[in-house]
Amino acid sequence: MGDYLRLRGSASRYQFAPVPLPRAVLAPFHGGRTGQQSITRERPNACSPMEFQVGLAGNPFSLEYTLSSGQVFRWTNRGEWWYGVVRGGVLKIRQEGETLRCESGADHLDGAFVQNYFSLDQDLERVYGSMPQGETMARAIQKFYGLRLIRQDPWECLGSFLLATNSNIPSITRMVANVSSAFGERFEYEGIAYSAFPTAERLADASVAELEGCGLGYRASYLKKVAEAVDSGKVDFGEVAILDYPPSHELLVSRLFGEKLLLGVGPKVADCVLLFSCGKVQAFPIDVWISRALARFYPELLEERLRRKLSAKTKVTISRAEYDRTSASARGYFGEYAGYAQQYLYMLARAENLES
Repeated sequence: MGDYLRLRGSASRYQFAPVPLPRAVLAPFHGGRTGQQSITRERPNACSPMEFQVGLAGNPFSLEYTLSSGQVFRWTNRGEWWYGVVRGGVLKIRQEGETLRCESGADHLDGAFVQNYFSLDQDLERVYGSMPQGETMARAIQKFYGLRLIRQDPWECLGSFLLATNSNIPSITRMVANVSSAFGERFEYEGIAYSAFPTAERLADASVAELEGCGLGYRASYLKKVAEAVDSGKVDFGEVAILDYPPSHELLVSRLFGEKLLLGVGPKVADCVLLFSCGKVQAFPIDVWISRALARFYPELLEERLRRKLSAKTKVTISRAEYDRTSASARGYFGEYAGYAQQYLYMLARAENLES
């Protein structure tokens, strides 16, 4: 368990050329090049939190938009600071213009980790320039300028988005917190108790009844099944890292969910894992927000039958075939950074309340 944490990620054509980092700070699929951001740090004594800052050097970044965009569920805003439970520790961070001021109680949660976690090595202006021009995307970029894709732990990402099925962000956050509290390793930071997201091994050993006790409902059996698949080695995130998008997506869907998909959950969860943890920036997860955003702003990307279903303003279930065709259409239209376009559309859909 956990060997994938030490594997290097795939390189994209532009900004993902890997560079060596100390083993302690390697992220699941580190993107490597840190660009021109500067890092300074200070720890007065061994018992105090490590303090450091990361300079953005003019690179667009919004901490608030990034952490509130539905990619991660273990971050809490307290005044000027964001507190994140990541990699078995707490990262405390705030943004002051072009500087990120950070504190952590773990040596591996340092400047290199922050740069990788928030994809600060990606040229966001290049990403914007690659997207199709138009009023909708221009409005989304202007409104949420600086939002970046996060590179989080793939197992935690998988478990979290499995719990996200047919739910909303507050409920997802609560379920993830309950599972972590019940089964995760505990630690303290600034006198407050925290729990890490549990390992796949720990959840595989838990009973369905124990998981149901965390308020997961029908998701409890799904989470246990997927934890067993990861714990047994059926899914190797290192293998996912070296594959291109199409085979990596099919690998996750087939090995985690099998032929009988969970009410269409399989392909969307796989896309979320690929986009939010594996650096597959062309992945295009589709949920009700994205479906309605496409129907409103890009109807030509949807088949007529699906457009009619979405226009009915009732609860919509998207079949696997409809999901695959819509995803292929969106990826073809938005290009190699389709995942970024998806995230900006998601935020725009929420801001304009397109769910119903």
